[in-house]
Order: sequence, then C-alpha cells, then structure tokens
Amino acid sequence: MPQSKSKIYTAVSFSGDLILLSISFFIASIVKFGTFTPHDNFYYTLFFGWEILWILLVLKFNLYEIPKILYIDKILSKNLKALIYFVFLSAALIFFITDYKFSRVFFVTTVFIFSFNVIVWRSLLLFYAKRRRYKDRSDFTELVLIGVNNHITRFVRGVYTDPKYGYRIVGIFTDATILGRLKKFKRGSLKESIAFLEQNKSVKEIVISLPHSQSVFINELLEYADNNLIRVTVIPEFSEYLSQLFSIEYVENIPLMKFRREPLQSLSNRILKRGMDVVFSIFIIVFVFTWLFPLLAILIKLTSKGPVFFAQERSGKDDRPFKCYKFRSMTVNSESDKLQATKNDARVTKIGAILRRTSMDELPQIFNVLFNDMSLVGPRPHMLKHTEQYRVLVDKYMVRHFAKPGVTGWAQILGFRGETKTVKDMEKRAHADIWYIENWNLMLDIKIMFRTVFIVFFKKEDNAY
Repeated sequence: MPQSKSKIYTAVSFSGDLILLSISFFIASIVKFGTFTPHDNFYYTLFFGWEILWILLVLKFNLYEIPKILYIDKILSKNLKALIYFVFLSAALIFFITDYKFSRVFFVTTVFIFSFNVIVWRSLLLFYAKRRRYKDRSDFTELVLIGVNNHITRFVRGVYTDPKYGYRIVGIFTDATILGRLKKFKRGSLKESIAFLEQNKSVKEIVISLPHSQSVFINELLEYADNNLIRVTVIPEFSEYLSQLFSIEYVENIPLMKFRREPLQSLSNRILKRGMDVVFSIFIIVFVFTWLFPLLAILIKLTSKGPVFFAQERSGKDDRPFKCYKFRSMTVNSESDKLQATKNDARVTKIGAILRRTSMDELPQIFNVLFNDMSLVGPRPHMLKHTEQYRVLVDKYMVRHFAKPGVTGWAQILGFRGETKTVKDMEKRAHADIWYIENWNLMLDIKIMFRTVFIVFFKKEDNAY
C-alpha cells in the first residue's frame, strides 16, 4: 500500500477506534446509570485512561499495518490478542492504582461492546483494503524473480500472479528453461538481471532463489540491491527438499534453524489459550452442564447397566497418559481399551448412538480441560494402544503430541473423525493436527469451535458412530 493511502488507512482506523470506545462508554453509561453520561466525573478519568492504554497497545501490536500478503484471520487474531491485553491490563490498573470502586456492569459492558465493535470495524476495513487492492492497479509492487525452482513456481502461481496480493512480475531471470505460463515473464539469463534492474528503476523488490553454488553472484545481487533501495526476499535452496515449516533465530549472530514453527511455545500464547479454555469451560459448566448433565445421566442409567461416565487412559501432551472422561455410550465390555467403535457396533447403546452422533459423549472432557490435561481445541487424544501402533506406521505421528489434546480439533472439522479404517486415514488426521500445531492462533481456535458447533447441529457426519 502506498504511503499516502497507508496514512489515510491509519488515520481512519485510529479515529474509528476512538469513536467506538466513546460509543461503548456512553452505551455502558445508559445501561448502568440510565443516562447518557455517568454522574461521577471519575468515570471520565477511566475513559481517558482507556484511550491512552488502547493507543499504546495499537503501537505495541502494530494493529494498523496492512501487509502485502494479507491474511485477514491472522490480522484479526492480532487485534483480538490486543483486546484481551486491553481488558486484563485495564482491570489490573484499576485494581492497583485506585481505591475507587467502578461498577463491574459498566466495566464489562464497555469492554465487551468495544471489543465486538473493533473486530467488526477492522474486518470491514480489511475487506475494503483487500477489494481496493484488487481493483487499484496503481497499487502494485513491481517484482523481479532471479532463479527458478519448484517452490518459487508454486509461490508465483499462488501469490505473485494473484492481483489481491498487489504484485506485478516484470521479469524472471534464470539459466534454466521455463515452460508453461511463466515462460512469458523470462527476460534473460542470471547475468543479465543486474543490467535489467539498472534500466528499470521502478522495480523495488527482488526474489532470489538460487543454489549455494551461486553464492558469489547472490552477494553481487545483495550489494546492488542495498545500494539501490531494492528490498530482497530469498527463498533458500533447501526449501526444495525441506517441506515442513521452519524458523531461524540468531544467537551471537549465528543463524540457528528450527525445523518446526510452534506458536504455542510462546508463554503469552499459552496464557491466552489457557485463559480461553478456563473461561469457556466455566461458562459451559454453569450454563449447560447444570441442566444437561443430570438429564443425560438419567437417560444413560435407564437404558443400560453400568456407570454414567467412562474413563480411559489416553496419550496427552508429550505422550504423557491421562484419564480422559466421556459419557458412557457402550455397554460395559472388556474391549473398550482396544477396539474403536465401528459402524453398527453392537456395543453401542441406543442413547449412546445419539450421544456419539452429536458428540455429546465428549462433553465431560470439559473437566479434563479445567484439570489442564486437555484444551478446548487441539489434536484428539488417542488410546495408548493406538499411539504405540501408529507411531511406527505413520511418519511424524508423534509430532501431534507437542500440543495438549483437544475436545475438538482442526482434523475433526475437516472430517477426519471417528473410526480410522486404514493407515492413510490416520496419516490425514495426523497431518491436519501437525498443521494446526504449526499455524495456531487464537482466531483459528475460535473458528474451529464455531465450525464444530455448526457440524454438530446442522451437518450429518458419516463417521459419527
């Protein structure tokens, strides 16, 4: 986005946020006090404190930045993270700084309305920015690609030739032969690239994808780019054979490459996820379990002999076993720890069939979430026997145990749930779980929970038995 438009977007976003905070403040005043403005002037001190705090969080999280490769869910996740900090920091500051007792109803109403409005407001702005970028051909960054391999070819097709990302390829330079749609972009050999850049000063970004044997030429390109205000992106040669995500850290200026990105290794992310687990679990227990649990318990006891709950040892985070709780959906049998439920399984009771089809048999795992053995969202925990079996049969299967298991997960909303009839079924489930671990963010968890509710109530699952 050009600087002039970026400044306009920042100004509009900033003004909108402050207006929304003001609206939230006055609505909360009407809800609590019945008037447009609070009677006590001390509430205005709180209002100005909120505005300062939000400005600081905007700067801290860089909330108004619109990257070239725009993923709306990731940007909204960053805004949601800032809003959570806003709620907890403002509550903490009120508690520690002042003895004045603000109304809890006023506080909760203001922050809830403000949070909701900010997410809606930011979504509208991002959709507008994405749509404008697609239509406004003057907002494109001219790009030169130097070197070609399979990864950069996929990147070109998925990103650089898609107008919504705001790039325009003006040339590809390689000594190799280019086939297909990219052939039209070839402008010459590797050695001709610098001369082309000299003649086309509008190019402000280059992407280099060359093998280590070209290190001398790569350094020439980097030197030229640095001296001509050209930004450089490098797709390293090992990306050709390294398919999994990785990250690079620097210790004493020495690059260390980690072969898996794990957002949940961050303490702040773990605190956010745990906070959401606790809040949602308590909400479900108070507003759902208090009436649903007794009803289901009575139905289970009336339709079959045995306990209401079924506890089974399953593999948890770091492969530590834990007792996973469910509503009993089968007759008491000796094979429950060995055999998965199959279609028309004679062990499943009549009420159990309903519980399994609607996933209500999993509800007691909310207590596992409170006990910190599980999370609301994560890879589904498997029986110990299956963990031992599939760790040998499925490549990278154990990676899914880097995260706490979940009541629901990314694999489940993709349809990989229930019986795993073949090793391929488990491979798909494991790959989906690993993708979740490597791409976690708070908005992804919320998306999975909403999709889970939709599937339970409105979509029939063939594997739900």
